[in-house]
Amino acid sequence: METMKRQISRREFLATAAHTTAAGLLLAYGLEWQPLAAPFADASGLAVPPGTNEDAGQLLILNNPGGQPNFSGYLSEILRTEGFVSLRRLHVAELNEQALAAVQVVLLGPGALHSSLVALLHDFVLQGGVLVGFQATGQLAELFGVHDLGARVAGDYVQMISEHPDLAGLERGPLQVHGPCARIALAGADVLATNQAGDPLLCWHQVGRGRTLYWAYDLARCIALLRQGNPEWADQERDGMEGIRASDLFYGWIDLERMAVPQADLQQRMLSLLLELLVQAGPPLLRLWYFPEGAPSVLVATGDAHGSRVSHIEQLYTAVEQHAGTASVYYTPPESDLLGRATRRSRWALAELPLVGGRLRGNDPLPTPAQIAAWRARGHEFGMHPYVEMGLEPGYNTYWNDFIKHGYGPLPPTVRTHRILWHGWVENARIQARYGLRMNLDHYHSGPAVRHADGTWAYGYLSGTGLPMRFVDNDGALLSVYQQPTQLVDEHLMPVFATGFEVGLSGAEAAEVTMAQIAASVAHYPAALGLQCHIDPFLFGGNIAEEVGTWLATTLEYAASQGLPIMSAERWLNFIEARQALQIGATFWEADTQRLTVELKVPPNPVGPAVLLLPLRHGTRELREFGLAAQQTTSAPQITLAGRTYATVALPPAQQRVVAVYG
Repeated sequence: METMKRQISRREFLATAAHTTAAGLLLAYGLEWQPLAAPFADASGLAVPPGTNEDAGQLLILNNPGGQPNFSGYLSEILRTEGFVSLRRLHVAELNEQALAAVQVVLLGPGALHSSLVALLHDFVLQGGVLVGFQATGQLAELFGVHDLGARVAGDYVQMISEHPDLAGLERGPLQVHGPCARIALAGADVLATNQAGDPLLCWHQVGRGRTLYWAYDLARCIALLRQGNPEWADQERDGMEGIRASDLFYGWIDLERMAVPQADLQQRMLSLLLELLVQAGPPLLRLWYFPEGAPSVLVATGDAHGSRVSHIEQLYTAVEQHAGTASVYYTPPESDLLGRATRRSRWALAELPLVGGRLRGNDPLPTPAQIAAWRARGHEFGMHPYVEMGLEPGYNTYWNDFIKHGYGPLPPTVRTHRILWHGWVENARIQARYGLRMNLDHYHSGPAVRHADGTWAYGYLSGTGLPMRFVDNDGALLSVYQQPTQLVDEHLMPVFATGFEVGLSGAEAAEVTMAQIAASVAHYPAALGLQCHIDPFLFGGNIAEEVGTWLATTLEYAASQGLPIMSAERWLNFIEARQALQIGATFWEADTQRLTVELKVPPNPVGPAVLLLPLRHGTRELREFGLAAQQTTSAPQITLAGRTYATVALPPAQQRVVAVYG
């Protein structure tokens, strides 16, 4: 029997719409008036970082509360970011001979020690251990081969001077040091780096069968100050651009002449290479590469959107999909009152109905929950973009309520604040943690903070880094939110909003800038480069839409050609958290045969496998075989970092056994 589609009359359509809208409004309005509280009452944002194995590890970080502030937790964050998986952290009160016998390296920050611990560490080094001290107590000065002159001077720059061949790949130019430096004189140690006046800042020393390495400044705190700016300038308007932003913490803090290099990353990479060189009497240190599947860098694609329509947002999503990528959009709906929002939701519900839906939906609608679900199914992120002019906590609560009550939930885990307004040193991260947010993209390359006195602009790394790490507070406590900088910003390069604080380039000229930074990251500075492409130009239309479109397309094409995965912030966060959660098990080193066997518990990673690294050369020995137990090879893929070459193996999720043999 043939069925016919009945045409709905205009009267029927209007009656259906009116009745459904009225019912929806009555239900929705009852839910709208009551504001929702943040899902997590604890605003501290503190977290115990995953991935630390407390039962085994080659590297032991001593937590010494006697040194204040105590940045030992942030030191462990640095080493995890650098890929070290065999890592422990222990309170100094728990240190004993048994704990020392299980490790190769002890890392110690500032703070006095009990005389019994000084004796333990002395014996540990004499018997072949490695001790690394960061402005460590003068009680250990003899062990480090230095005299502590009992004075502290303001930090300036650290510069490698050693001609040691294994250090040739490290940055030779000066790197900023924030925080006080101890004044020391050499008493047997060999200097590796000095300040600009020629005073030693970094030196190593042979003691018995062991080695020591001494930093005259607290490296972990210095890296935090490079990455997060000057805490003493919190809540100060410094750069003349209206609104207190994260960039105000860096105005006059970052050396614009050195901004082209990620200064924080290079200093922690200096530590990583020295650790590998110092353990050559024992097994090599296991490390993970920064990015999935051995990629040289990644491009984190994002765009802020203010009242944009579906077609405008689709332009960003479609552009990245052409290069097998995904993107994050941080969205603020057009302003409405409670009744307006309820009406909007009711119309969206009607738009999903047959017969009447198409007429209500219109040609270019606002994003509906159904449309957002479709974008998410394609792998994209759609999150909120809160305004905080009314205050940080009220702003986040208001815009979170608006996001959830529009039906846009659940809230994804990454965020960028409107106008990148910033509170305190890390208060944005504390509040974001209350809403389950785990990655922040507010550290943003734009404005007077990156402009020279002569009016020219500096490009590169405002916060000294191309790698995400958790925020740390003034006392050295880690927060649960990652700092992911945004380095490649459309409104900085092009007159997107014509504020007077932009460079004023065309789309093609702006692409030259972003391509140069991508090329430098691939060649020298592995980085997760955050890209901001506002959706607004596509809403505005005209010339600015064309210029931004040219910049975006050219940048994406070049990034893909250089092997960079293009991914949303959420997808990048998923990879980071899975990489951090990898756990090391039993480790066996056969000194006679130079054979290393390691058990690893590799969690699933939805983005792509983490990659394990081992140096091709360890001491005087060369790597002969490397791989998973059933797939050992003599020709593993290679990666070069800071002048040192590593063999690599991808780690599928499972309980894995890795075997390496040195000749």
